[in-house]
Formats: sequence, structure tokens, C-alpha cells
Amino acid sequence: MSREAELATVREQVSILADQVVHLVDLISRQDRAGRDSTPAQEKLAVLESLMWRLHARQKRLKTTLH
Repeated sequence: MSREAELATVREQVSILADQVVHLVDLISRQDRAGRDSTPAQEKLAVLESLMWRLHARQKRLKTTLH
């Protein structure tokens, strides 16, 4: 896979994860307002944020090698 294709793939993955993070933040907010336990959703959110930031760092490294 070329660096350009890899960068495009990483961008897409970051975008997908960012959408999932937004969804979980909304879910946690709704659960909190309803007085329900949001711990499982918060744990998933922490994992997704970690993955998103790792992919973001990889994206930055790929950009650097292309420029």
C-alpha cells in the first residue's frame, strides 16, 4: 500500500472513530440525565478515544513522511 493510500485509510478510520466518540458522549449524557449507570459507555469511550488519538498520531507521522 502506498503512503498516500495508507494516509487516506487512516483518515477514514479517525473519522469513523470520531463519529463513534460523539455517539458515546451523547449516550452517556442521556444515561446520566435519566439516572442510569453510564460506566460501561464511559469505559468504551475511553478505549475509542485512545484508539482515535493513536490513529491521529499515525496520521501525523504519515503526513510528515509525505511532505
